[in-house]
Amino acid sequence: MRASEREKNPEETFDGGYHLYAKEKRKERVSKNGERIRFATALLLANKIEFALKNESTGHFHCYRKFDDKLIQFWAGTGKILNYKNQRGIHNLIKILKGED
Repeated sequence: MRASEREKNPEETFDGGYHLYAKEKRKERVSKNGERIRFATALLLANKIEFALKNESTGHFHCYRKFDDKLIQFWAGTGKILNYKNQRGIHNLIKILKGED
């Protein structure tokens, strides 16, 4: 079944049309990335943390810890902090970068 056929008859697809719902939800989530990037940038600047925005569409930041200049990667769109499985979000990132973790 081709993509155009799936969109015309979503109830006949393998997932009962869920793919259209998932596509719409992803579009909503991605549309908030700009707002999340601005918020993260403001907090990083307020805390005087060195950073570089590497990818505007995904909100990928390179940030550097204050006490040892170690690179910590962060995605504002999802809140993911690379190599920190149980911690997410900008507030946890700031604690890590300040050495308060």
